[in-house]
Amino acid sequence: MRRIGVLLGVGAVVVGGISLTAPAATAQNSPTFRDCSIFAQGVDPDFVQLFGVSMSRQGTLTVAPSQKGLQLEASESSDPGDSSGHVTLRATLTTSHMAAQTVTGAGTGKVILPLSLPQPRPGRTYTISWSATFDNGNHACPSPLTPENTSSTPFMVKVS
Repeated sequence: MRRIGVLLGVGAVVVGGISLTAPAATAQNSPTFRDCSIFAQGVDPDFVQLFGVSMSRQGTLTVAPSQKGLQLEASESSDPGDSSGHVTLRATLTTSHMAAQTVTGAGTGKVILPLSLPQPRPGRTYTISWSATFDNGNHACPSPLTPENTSSTPFMVKVS
């Protein structure tokens, strides 16, 4: 019986050592991506991502004047069991001399919002502010628990 206890103890130390040295999956904010991982080191790697834009050589997000819309996605991590959680997303699109547009949505695992670009003409800049909740409402982003996004970091899109 004592041998079993020793073997279990050694096994626990080995497993604990492996888990301490194994690197966690991490992501960082980019012009089109917002990391909503809880705490540090990619724990519960939920995210918000903007689609339908291009990146200029200067690192600016751009769209053509003919483009009428974008998509914003909030997605649960792909961790087993986590991707079945409820997600909500709220986005507000603003530009000068026009009323703000706010869209909201909810889904299981992810939600995708269509964002209309009113009167896209060269030089116009759109600001897309956002907020999301993951894990059935238990994980807000931005929040103090999401180190990459403790406060809102909007997406900025310019018509080229």
